[in-house]
Amino acid sequence: MPIIVFFLLSTALACIAMAWLPEIALIPAIAWGGILIVSALYLEEKKILLLFLFNLTILLFMAGAHQLLYYLAFFGIAALIMSLLTSRKADYYQIQKVGISAAVLGVSAFLLWSYIYSGGIGINEFEAQLGHSAQESIRIYQQLGIFDTYEQIGISPEEFESSLKRTIEGFARHLPTIYYIQAIIAVFFMLLLASRTAQKLKHERLKNKPFKEERMPWQLVWVAIVGMGLWIWGRDQLNPIYYLGSNILWTLVPIAVYFGLATIVHKIAGRRRSARVLIILGIIFLTLALPLSAIIFLSIIGLFDSLVDFRKLRTGQEE
Repeated sequence: MPIIVFFLLSTALACIAMAWLPEIALIPAIAWGGILIVSALYLEEKKILLLFLFNLTILLFMAGAHQLLYYLAFFGIAALIMSLLTSRKADYYQIQKVGISAAVLGVSAFLLWSYIYSGGIGINEFEAQLGHSAQESIRIYQQLGIFDTYEQIGISPEEFESSLKRTIEGFARHLPTIYYIQAIIAVFFMLLLASRTAQKLKHERLKNKPFKEERMPWQLVWVAIVGMGLWIWGRDQLNPIYYLGSNILWTLVPIAVYFGLATIVHKIAGRRRSARVLIILGIIFLTLALPLSAIIFLSIIGLFDSLVDFRKLRTGQEE
């Protein structure tokens, strides 16, 4: 089978799965992007572009124009750019940085388009959906008599509903975070899938470092500082500035946690087995007992390592 035919069929299947299964489109989207990146190891740029246009045609006819724009903004543009960079022999982390930047810009453009086109980005609809689910839960709690237990500890049904409503409102205001994290996760795993596939096919390109040696780009620390500044600035009024800063911070959290874990793994790798076990058990206990504290701790480690280089990766020397 000619290699171009294989890539046509495999990407077509991924696009069909995205169109038929929009609820779990992230999974076939990762496969789609991974295959496109791998295709750049074999095809010229013109053929990559033709392959991409072929995929877009399938999505247009099977999912419609609106869904096509969504898939383009969240997954497609980043996948194409990463494929072209792979074709030009860019290294893994250069491709990753540009791919994530393209995904963030794509999601931002999609949100702006949604706001201009429909006057919103789906926050009110998302809040209404969450509110409906909450009302169903409250009804079930009432039937099961769970509110009797709450009243015994001094929480009335009205107080519970009011607290739940505030939680829903706050969560709904972070819908952009969900969008951005979804796109970033897609880019991360597209490239990782392509890297693993390339290594199995004995290609020298797309090699990434061991997990324990990965380090957060220092530029993201400044993004976190901007987010923190906006969050503090608007905190008293809980205005759009506050939620803008909060969305920036929560979008960075999984990234910082990832690199924080890499730092921890690097630090415990050279220790004795008993010490490693104790540290791992401590982290597991902290995560289970105080999950928010664990997230904050790992995030801070990830952020500060990118600045002060705890692991001495820049010099290749350990403390």
